[in-house]
Amino acid sequence: MRTYNLFRRKDAADLYCAVPENVPVPAFVTEDRWEYAQSLDIGTLSGFDADAAQVSSEANGFYLFHSAA
Repeated sequence: MRTYNLFRRKDAADLYCAVPENVPVPAFVTEDRWEYAQSLDIGTLSGFDADAAQVSSEANGFYLFHSAA
């Protein structure tokens, strides 16, 4: 499984940006709007769409998602 750095939007705590650990953090992920949440293997996150994350990160370098948990 791939490891991602997970960032949470400060003003929308259920909005996340997952960035593969070997990819630079996108410029829009700034300290004033986002906070580092954790580094994780996608296999450990319940409900995480690993296939969508793979496709999005290959195309864009990141995966934005909403967590209802």
